[in-house]
Amino acid sequence: MVKLTSNQQATFVKADPVAFVPVKGAWGRKGATNVYLRAVNAELLRKALEAAWANTAPKGLSTGIQGQVP
Repeated sequence: MVKLTSNQQATFVKADPVAFVPVKGAWGRKGATNVYLRAVNAELLRKALEAAWANTAPKGLSTGIQGQVP
């Protein structure tokens, strides 16, 4: 599971709807996204992990990563 913004979630789900699936319920509507590792492309997974990290990392650390989604 990765913690994305709603916009990021929509982008990743559109890019690979088999690998990225919103969590059911309110958490999913707020960006929580299941990632099916057997189905995901390594490069897309890397981008999702970077986006999720940037969403929760201290702002001074995450400024170089933010906005890098597929």
